Amino acid sequence: MIKMDEFKIIIKEVSLLLKQLGLVRKRNTFYKVSDKNYGIINFQKSRDSTKEVIKFTINFGAYSDVLGRLQYGYSDSVKPGVDQCQWGARVGEFMPSSPDYWWYLKVSNFHAVISEVMEAIQSRIMPELNKRMSDEDLINSWINERHAGTTAMGRFIYLTTLLKAKGDSDTLNQIVEAFMEESKGRPNASRAIEYLKEIEYTGAN
Repeated sequence: MIKMDEFKIIIKEVSLLLKQLGLVRKRNTFYKVSDKNYGIINFQKSRDSTKEVIKFTINFGAYSDVLGRLQYGYSDSVKPGVDQCQWGARVGEFMPSSPDYWWYLKVSNFHAVISEVMEAIQSRIMPELNKRMSDEDLINSWINERHAGTTAMGRFIYLTTLLKAKGDSDTLNQIVEAFMEESKGRPNASRAIEYLKEIEYTGAN
């Protein structure tokens, strides 16, 4: 039988590594701060956990202060949750074996699980977060990276918002034209038109 406190011990063990990597802890969530943006790592324990086996996974993401304030009115006085990240992922999306990867913690594999988690943080999670810590990083990621970390509509909204805030009208026009062409005849097209009105997009000059 495994004690539920063993999950807390896992978090404590991992927190030593994450502290070295520049993250601070708040319960089961860790934050890396860059200007006012955040890289966030959250340990999620499954409701399917039992006294014998604790099932958990890792969610992580990048949060833009500009997007949070402009779109949702978020205050920078409160740290965002991982579910508020504009770019988000679960660790399994970057693991070779499964897009929905969970660890099964038992007494017999405690140290092995800690090693696997630390390896995943160092080789998979942190490299992805470090590529997206600034708004410029997020823009580059949404334009060039395969993993959007959001829906197609979310990517469009976030990209156009950041590009307009940045004043990069050339790239903004390219993104709008490409998205409208891809979405022609679909619900996203009308949603995009409404959003462009909201941000007062006037099109190419």
